[in-house]
Amino acid sequence: MAGRRMRLALSGLALGLVAGCGGAGQHAGTGPGSTVNQGNPLDNVGAAGNTLAVKIDNVTGRIQQLQQGLAQADVVYWIQVEGGLSRFLAVYDANHLPAMIGPVRSARQTDIPLLQQYGRLDLAYSGAISGLLPLLEQADLQSVTPAGDPGAFSNQGVDPTFVDPHQILARHPSVPARSPGFTFGPAPGGGTALAAMTWHLPSAAIGVRYASGSYAVAVDGHPAWSGTATVVVQHVSIVPGDFTDFNAGHADNEVFTRTVGSGAAQVLRDGKVWEVHWSRPDPAQGTAFTLPDGSRMPFATGPVLVVLVP
Repeated sequence: MAGRRMRLALSGLALGLVAGCGGAGQHAGTGPGSTVNQGNPLDNVGAAGNTLAVKIDNVTGRIQQLQQGLAQADVVYWIQVEGGLSRFLAVYDANHLPAMIGPVRSARQTDIPLLQQYGRLDLAYSGAISGLLPLLEQADLQSVTPAGDPGAFSNQGVDPTFVDPHQILARHPSVPARSPGFTFGPAPGGGTALAAMTWHLPSAAIGVRYASGSYAVAVDGHPAWSGTATVVVQHVSIVPGDFTDFNAGHADNEVFTRTVGSGAAQVLRDGKVWEVHWSRPDPAQGTAFTLPDGSRMPFATGPVLVVLVP
């Protein structure tokens, strides 16, 4: 894994971002199934609630126009899948739930170790390649799928399908959110002013622009959501996965993103960027983001976007 920097765009990005871009919403609310007994370690907003992760489709502009629930997520991961495309893995605590989340798509090998740092949680996905199913069954998570919980999915689980997170947490109470290693607090000294930035995978792009105290997000050049407080650019190794998908009528080699290890990263908050180091030697532990002096890099209070790129 080299900490190779992706292309930076300091100004004039053709993101088409607007202040009220699609998918924006209030990062607040209370849902059933919530167990509150500590501060919220996911975004530092309110108390911790039971935890739900959802795999969200992000392929084609038509699907992106249907997306719901990304603005309300505590943490959103942008992840490469086969063909150089991207999908989202969104993590919610029960106190920040939208009415619906989706379109829901299938799980990938990357999701299992990535979510392990959160402790036991519910994972909603539409299905998985047959070879991955035993690994999902062994993982410390509650699988929520159309096959096992058809009532939790719209359209009888047929694509595009959405989930009601309140219903999932009522049926499958998980445990209160556990810290994935984030720390929150005032911005440290230093940093470099950065108004906008974009990253590319082979067949996908994501960009952010800072305005009015938060970041608006664009996906493949189209406005997606706004209100993100911290953006983490985590440089990782993306390697061939263990499985090949034939569902599209041809062989697609799935890829695997390594989120256990260490490497370079950047953290964007308050219109600035800091160079940091990420470290996660144990898959059961959270990811530490540290400044050059070894101190933890504090995130801004509010939703976090994690961009996983080489």
